[in-house]
Amino acid sequence: MLSLWPHVHVRLLRRSLQGDARAFRALYRALHPVVHGHVGRRIAEPADVEDLVARVFHKVVENLARFDADKASVRGWVLGITRNAVIDHLRTRRAVVALEETADVLAVCEPHAHAADPRTEAILAIVRELPAPTREMLALHFADGLNYREMAEVVGSTEAAVKQRMARTLRELRSRVVGPTPAKGAAGYAV
Repeated sequence: MLSLWPHVHVRLLRRSLQGDARAFRALYRALHPVVHGHVGRRIAEPADVEDLVARVFHKVVENLARFDADKASVRGWVLGITRNAVIDHLRTRRAVVALEETADVLAVCEPHAHAADPRTEAILAIVRELPAPTREMLALHFADGLNYREMAEVVGSTEAAVKQRMARTLRELRSRVVGPTPAKGAAGYAV
């Protein structure tokens, strides 16, 4: 259901705000897989995942009137609520967010190719060494499928900062796995 365009999400949200239960069910069906996946990659206990997803959608209903289409996409807004709910849940359990135990970024990106690639363990080891905010951005992008704008909304940053961090991270991962890329121009070919 992620194929729904953002303006469709906004229209469904606005109709939900007016009391249209069918519109909310459609919005729920469109966003449930994203919310469930986000929570499921961060919370180990399946019963806790289901409870948390239900709480997220309860908060969405309570806060429908607070949504501002000029500030966020519906998906980014809902995932912001989801992220906060996960953090609150983990705090109450005195747990530490273990993003290195979230979804295997490679499996999400290329579910069949990673198994035969001998570099998989090396890549995962490098990802585990990254700072938690960077690992979270990788998970938001590759596992949750968020674009840079939505990622910025979720983590409370600017789109430009998210793009820059992602580009730097992907360059670093590429250079550590494949090796440094040759310099551009004639000097690059001479090496």
